[in-house]
Amino acid sequence: MPFLCNSASRNSASDRRSRRPLSCLGLLLLVAGWATPVMAEHPHPLDPLTAREITEAVSIIAASGKGNQGTRAAIITLKEPDKQQVLNWTAGDPVDRRAFAVLRMDGNTIEAVVDLSSKTLDSWTLVPGVESAIDSAEWATAQRLVKEDSRWRAAMRKRGYENFEEIFCESLSAGYFANEAEEGRRLLKMPCYDTAGTKNNVYARPIEGVIATVDLNAGKVLGILDEGVVPVIAETYEFNEEAVANLHDPMRPVRNTAPNGWNFKIDGRMVTWQGWSFHLGFDQRFGPVLSLVAHEDGDEIRSVLYQGYISEVFVPYMDPVVSWSYRTYLDAGEFGLGTLSSSLAPGIDCPDNASYFDATLTSPFGRAYERKQVVCVFERNPAAPLWRHAEGLNKAYEGRPATELVVRSIPSIAHYDYVIDWVFTQSGEIQVNLGATGIDAVKGVAVQTMAEPGAAEASAHGALVASGLVAVYHDHYFSIRLDFDIDGPVNRFVRERLTAASLAKDNLRRSLWRLEADPMPTEGALSERGSPQVWRIENPNVTTALGYHPAFQIRGNGATSLLSPDDWPQRRAAFSAQNLWITVRREGELYAAGAYPNQSKGGDGLPAYVNGESIVQSDLVAWYTIGFHHVTRPEDWPILSTVWNGVKLRPYGFFTQNPSLGVRREFKNANYKALTAPQE
Repeated sequence: MPFLCNSASRNSASDRRSRRPLSCLGLLLLVAGWATPVMAEHPHPLDPLTAREITEAVSIIAASGKGNQGTRAAIITLKEPDKQQVLNWTAGDPVDRRAFAVLRMDGNTIEAVVDLSSKTLDSWTLVPGVESAIDSAEWATAQRLVKEDSRWRAAMRKRGYENFEEIFCESLSAGYFANEAEEGRRLLKMPCYDTAGTKNNVYARPIEGVIATVDLNAGKVLGILDEGVVPVIAETYEFNEEAVANLHDPMRPVRNTAPNGWNFKIDGRMVTWQGWSFHLGFDQRFGPVLSLVAHEDGDEIRSVLYQGYISEVFVPYMDPVVSWSYRTYLDAGEFGLGTLSSSLAPGIDCPDNASYFDATLTSPFGRAYERKQVVCVFERNPAAPLWRHAEGLNKAYEGRPATELVVRSIPSIAHYDYVIDWVFTQSGEIQVNLGATGIDAVKGVAVQTMAEPGAAEASAHGALVASGLVAVYHDHYFSIRLDFDIDGPVNRFVRERLTAASLAKDNLRRSLWRLEADPMPTEGALSERGSPQVWRIENPNVTTALGYHPAFQIRGNGATSLLSPDDWPQRRAAFSAQNLWITVRREGELYAAGAYPNQSKGGDGLPAYVNGESIVQSDLVAWYTIGFHHVTRPEDWPILSTVWNGVKLRPYGFFTQNPSLGVRREFKNANYKALTAPQE
């Protein structure tokens, strides 16, 4: 089974600096008898692949003779069944399970589909001219190649380094810039850091101006860029408690607890809470995938979303020098939000007693492994009323305490950590909130304070956050793919503008605003710039008791890209130029920046999906861009306090009245006094 030989035993996202060999025989034994829990006889059709299924898929591919000793797995994940099959499925029905694999072999990208039910290889397809996601084995290879290169060693010696053991070179995607010398190569760009004496902050001491370009297919360093010596700072800027000089006194604990147990229920991967229900899946590229999202309405279960997940993340930096201008990452497609999801710490990342889901992932060598506690589910009290009213006329008061259900994951992608929350409310809303934390990417500079000559030039594209360090300005854009099924899959998109209107001279008022329909009959993109707008997905074939067509509103306030449309990074991440894209659902149209954004030339993904199809009555997908411009500041260093942005999906004529009216004032079995009206 050559596909599995010459493996590495450690493939976690954080293990970038060392590898320990594992024999081919050891992996053969793993395939022969992988010790995993037995999967349910008839799993849900959207359940992620188990370790046993991943190992079986690898065995089937290896047995087919298609692979060779150099074959590597970029991803092995569930190939979802047809949507209608999923909608028609009932618990206990048998499920045809298939695995979808993206493989690298002999410098080519291969897509393979494995039928796990019949134990056959369904398809083996060469995908020419594309580069799959970067994997952890390539990180290790590139690090070794760079440190063995005589030109790189000379650059390090010029900066006073003779021992290279504590230098860490980061494996970053190279983007695409129409560089003839780089055409047709699989590339990594490698900046380096002095990590001597560091623990948490390996990025604090950049060895500025030196970038190695590695050709992974050729197994060599293509070139070394050296822009000149910049002194490397001595301070490590650690942020663990032992490194902080003036710690505050310990606080009394303020915890989010559920002393009588949670109100949600988890059955397999189905979650139910306060009328909401959904299936919680997980994908190596997207991270958490929420499917079959529905809400109770009396005796009826009404569908809202067939599926929702983060499709892509675009992070371009704003420094024009050669050693920084390539830093324009597409994190989901180049690295994998699921692959890089980190284990969550109880009491910090999630409440102490949250419910957790593990993830089964695949190493580049086809080995299934498990990462613990990568998704948590919990309730929280937002310390704000769900609703309330105090009546001055008769001193009446009525209010309700709010409770929310949160599904959280945190991928750690190099120096950034993204807190991804799906929040369900008792008002029938869904909020997708994204928090950015971690460590700002910093550039070494020669100035120590803003009062020095040359400080303005050194900080032209970022903020001086510490002596000798500038945090470069950058953006974050998250494309959220929302496959709406409002009371079924046949929906339409409605756009209305808030327009100013002048009134007649004999009116007491002079102006007001009106809501005016602005039809959008075909696929396209929309911006929140200009007049305020109301966007909603509605079902034109269903009418509520009040005569409305049930709908959900898409309400956000996201920034969009300021980059020029002809800039190569913007071509690759064209989705970031607009707040909302509306497309007809089509098989395989899953990726905002295309299936293979690594070193892509642009035009893939949403620009290609939008091709003029009618959206009047169709199965529609909305792609919302949650974006923000990160204007860095000293308070962001050495650790960035979490910055939040998001989008809200609000029922809009979906219910006939407020769905939270049934929420009680008192909690069940509460060990404190009943909530009462405020006293005068």
